[in-house]
Amino acid sequence: MFDLFLYHLNLCLPLFLLVILGWVLIKCRLFEQNIVHALSSFTFRFLMPAMLFSLMSDLSKMPPVDWRVLIAFFGSCIFVYCLGRGLGRFFKLDNTGKTIFGMATIFGNNVQLGVPIVQVSLGNEAMPTISLLIIFSVLLLWTSAIASVEFGQSKNFKDWGKIFRSLLKVLKNPVVLGIITGSAWGLTGRALPDFALRTLDYISLATTPIALIVVGMGLAQHSFSAALPKGLAISSLKIIVHPILVYIFACFIGLDEMTTNACVLTAALPVAINVYLMASEFRSEEGAASNAIFVSTMLSAILIPLTLAILGVRF
Repeated sequence: MFDLFLYHLNLCLPLFLLVILGWVLIKCRLFEQNIVHALSSFTFRFLMPAMLFSLMSDLSKMPPVDWRVLIAFFGSCIFVYCLGRGLGRFFKLDNTGKTIFGMATIFGNNVQLGVPIVQVSLGNEAMPTISLLIIFSVLLLWTSAIASVEFGQSKNFKDWGKIFRSLLKVLKNPVVLGIITGSAWGLTGRALPDFALRTLDYISLATTPIALIVVGMGLAQHSFSAALPKGLAISSLKIIVHPILVYIFACFIGLDEMTTNACVLTAALPVAINVYLMASEFRSEEGAASNAIFVSTMLSAILIPLTLAILGVRF
């Protein structure tokens, strides 16, 4: 198994070196902080949607997605979320803080880090599965988190308008739109015109390195020392407990090997930067969120290859 671990470490290491490169570029002040926002927007609003459109446009040629994947992944999410809220209770947090803790334990960096890692480690056959998980993660987890925070702050559900607006915002998400439109084209069974295909290929080649550098640049803005015990506790649930539970759920309902591996690998991804944005929006546990993002991302450089080795993934 050690040889398999080294194989996946060599496979994933260039990806994490790009993350470190982004961190160094900001820490050494080779780029201004405002470049992070511009590059992040460019990646999220254009590069990643274009790449996902390109990948999903071949949907008709890919194996069908087993919809039970939603049961395996989000069933485990419920358990881990409850554990996260319980952890928040241990740290004596209010309802908003507990929600931030819960969300941090299940909301992974599926797009900027997950898509490149899954594509490199499992191949394009796994892309429909992670695309489905991305859509429902954004749709279910983000919306339910907003609802939970609003309920905790107002003690009732009077502000349905804000919750409804958050749902509409999800449906306008560029990544979600890229997946949906690409899948729609793929279901027609028609190939993209050659010029369009080559253009999207060029964009796809640029997407992965830029996305990973942007992740590193984002990490450079967060503190490692802030709320370290909370960050370590969140990271443990996110990148250790969550993938184990997903594997148990997947085996119990009988998912095939490729789908199981894609689910487990997605669950093992580090905490999403969006969790910090939510913590900042509601002014609660920013230190814990930023630390969890940093710690879980750094630990993932070892734990993701280890997870792939334990799963016995081979090319």
